[in-house]
Amino acid sequence: MRLTTVCAVFMFIIAGCLSGNNINFHGDDLKELEIYKFTLTDQYGDEWSLADQKGKIVVVAFIYTSCDDVCLAISSNLKWIKKQLTESELENISFVSVTIDWKNDSPSVLENWSNELGLDWPHLTDWNSDELQNSYYSYNVEPYDEEKYQELHLQPTYILDTELNARVMWNDFDWPVDLFLEDLRTVIKL
Repeated sequence: MRLTTVCAVFMFIIAGCLSGNNINFHGDDLKELEIYKFTLTDQYGDEWSLADQKGKIVVVAFIYTSCDDVCLAISSNLKWIKKQLTESELENISFVSVTIDWKNDSPSVLENWSNELGLDWPHLTDWNSDELQNSYYSYNVEPYDEEKYQELHLQPTYILDTELNARVMWNDFDWPVDLFLEDLRTVIKL
């Protein structure tokens, strides 16, 4: 009887350790949060759909081109992270940035900005569509408003899993790139 009880307890402990429920992220763990699957226009004027990325890990950042501090730091961090990934990892990851300044960030403005900074992933916009507004709402993003916007804005950067559920959110602009990279690789392994 005692041996049976010890074996049963041991089995529960092993099952808990192997279940994958003990994931520790450095960013905010969103517990597979279902989020809006937007379709917006990229810097070349083409339609880009998040739903088309199913099966890949997706990193979603929110930026705007006239920002001269936070957005540059976020974009620079993502550029560095991409360089750290192996070819195999890159085949399974999509990076995308969405503007929070739809009034000024047209596709051509986004194209010039991304080319100038050497950013090789889609930068998305739309003309104040419901699609864009739903994206802002779903991702807890405040769109840029010249009259109301705060000096220091903190836009979230998300890591989505292959089912396009939000797994991790980083809400600082100057997040430690090595820890973000660890979180990204943790999601890859899920």
